[in-house]
Amino acid sequence: MHPFLSHHDYLSASPAHALPRHEQPRKAGTLRRWLGRAFRRWQRQRMIAAFAAMDDRLLRDIGISRSDIPRVVDSLDDRELRMVPVARAPKAAGTMDDLYRRAA
Repeated sequence: MHPFLSHHDYLSASPAHALPRHEQPRKAGTLRRWLGRAFRRWQRQRMIAAFAAMDDRLLRDIGISRSDIPRVVDSLDDRELRMVPVARAPKAAGTMDDLYRRAA
């Protein structure tokens, strides 16, 4: 009787489910998935806070009401959640620039 030869050596490599539990490969990416979910939650909360900081007239111009903010943010994809506001926050009164303008 002749053995059947193939390109795969079935005797030397055992499948992962046949290995003892302490030698089985760990599922890669568990930490990465957890961190990704935590980061998305943080981005979602940040976007909700940005919308909530807007006044009602600006929200009406955008086309959403204050009660629709969580629904609108949930419909955004990951790329849209990473967006940052274009307008800068107003400077606090009493900065050095204001003092120089008053002196001139």
